[in-house]
Amino acid sequence: MKVALVTGGAKRLGFEFAKALARNGYSLALSFRSDPEAAARAVDFLRKEVGARAEAFQADLAVGGAPLKLFEEIFSSSLFPSSPPRLDALVHAASPWNPKPFFEVTLDDWEAAFRVGPRAAFFLAQAAAPALARSSGSILFISDVAATQAWPSHVPHAAAKAALNALVRNFAVALGPKVRVNAIAPGIVLPPAEMSAGAVAALVAKTPLARKVDVADLTAMAIALLENRSMTGQIVAVDAGRSSREE
Repeated sequence: MKVALVTGGAKRLGFEFAKALARNGYSLALSFRSDPEAAARAVDFLRKEVGARAEAFQADLAVGGAPLKLFEEIFSSSLFPSSPPRLDALVHAASPWNPKPFFEVTLDDWEAAFRVGPRAAFFLAQAAAPALARSSGSILFISDVAATQAWPSHVPHAAAKAALNALVRNFAVALGPKVRVNAIAPGIVLPPAEMSAGAVAALVAKTPLARKVDVADLTAMAIALLENRSMTGQIVAVDAGRSSREE
């Protein structure tokens, strides 16, 4: 039985990735930061609706040492009856979202983006690598088209995603040949609840396909990247063509 960890796996895109993995035969460990009710609902759905083994684990990835502690808890859980424990996939989907004009960005905003983004990604990969190597497993980071574009109201987010892209290329070399490392860069998929319909329409208008990205298209690519044994070090945009246009 294949096993995957999805950080931020209880909500939004993280939960969509978790469902796709479950439907492809994975047992799921989901990490969540502060909403145990949402995590319980996600686990219940995966167990009852998909028939997958699933457990949720609380972890604030902005805290130093949290990635290693998270894996210690996961590897001692009932998801891992074998010794040494098996891990086939790590999907790092957790990411803060805090849009602000350039002059309103604070040190806390900057630190939040980088602690949960590239810093957590580095130490999650470091903690997961031995188990992933044993199974010839795979890491998938969730990047963003913002990593290669100018988003002046999302500077910490864009910079953190650009750093994440750099980690992908470095990890592909550092962890090869046993572990593959890729990233997926979504366009507009699940807009934040506070985003107006007009703002969503303006973003959609910037895409050559003139539509949002279908969740099914995004998760299908995620599964392909996790399981394609000839791909590593790649950042694949699934964005309805948005990254091919200038902002």
